[in-house]
Amino acid sequence: MTVKERIVNLGEIVVTGDPETVLAVPGIGSCVVVCVFHPRTRLAGMAHIVLPSSQGRSEVSTKPFWFADIAVPHLLESMKMKGAIRPNCAIVGGAKILNFSLMATKTSVANIGELNVKSVLENLNGSVNLVAQIVGGNTGFSIRLQVANGILFVKDKEGQIRQINLSLP
Repeated sequence: MTVKERIVNLGEIVVTGDPETVLAVPGIGSCVVVCVFHPRTRLAGMAHIVLPSSQGRSEVSTKPFWFADIAVPHLLESMKMKGAIRPNCAIVGGAKILNFSLMATKTSVANIGELNVKSVLENLNGSVNLVAQIVGGNTGFSIRLQVANGILFVKDKEGQIRQINLSLP
């Protein structure tokens, strides 16, 4: 079997059942990547979320999946349309790497990684089996999700690799 790596870019959602595909994000900082796998249908999905909320943001028309409140429901609906209801899920990222003033509030400075994690969890809203959360901290990660078996590999900055099995029923 030939393995094809499919990079999931900022603000992108990918859903696939191709067992030769590995979904990957080579660098996650304050973004949150939602990884889902459905054991029965063998479908995998990934959403690379940049910001927590689309409210008041002009980028919504050109980059809708940058936002947790749009991307998470879309990812889950895409899985559901292919028969994958209540998939197993892991979320990775939300590190405190970038702090900046949110455009919508103009005056508040917030930890965008923390806000991303909070928004992702709110938007998952109990519709998945949340298997793992590797979130927060001050450093980033890289991840690879093997569609063939639902194994997620999360590598930290020091090179330590954690393995999460999303294929368990």
